[in-house]
Amino acid sequence: KCTLEGVSADVGAALARLRADRPDRALFTVGFCFGGSNSWHQAANGHGLSGAIGFYGRPRRSDADAVIDRVAEMTCPILALMGGADPGIPKQAVEEFHQALEQAGVDHDVVVYPGAPHSFFDRKQTEFAAESADAWNRVLSFIADHS
Repeated sequence: KCTLEGVSADVGAALARLRADRPDRALFTVGFCFGGSNSWHQAANGHGLSGAIGFYGRPRRSDADAVIDRVAEMTCPILALMGGADPGIPKQAVEEFHQALEQAGVDHDVVVYPGAPHSFFDRKQTEFAAESADAWNRVLSFIADHS
């Protein structure tokens, strides 16, 4: 079973390995869907990340593991790339996440692609090539700006 604690431990181990030869290395997490919200969770787990990137992660889930509830603990910038036509992640949830990041003073960029569905970047990249290209350029810029 994949748990928040297990993901955090795995991320921590990976980061320790990556820092072994260069402790000052800029490191980021990136994830899609379940991984998107898990990427944002890592921003609140004390890993010393340079940033956390999530594609169509859920800010709020039906269980107790809502990343929106951990915004005040986040210690690095957040990039959220969201589909505007994602039925599983309502626009209101995205706006609440944006507002929570704003109120907590977390450096962030929340981008919504109107008409783009869930998985627009991976499973539907051909149909949403312009949105995917823009999202990728934003990822590269985010990393460059926070490295």
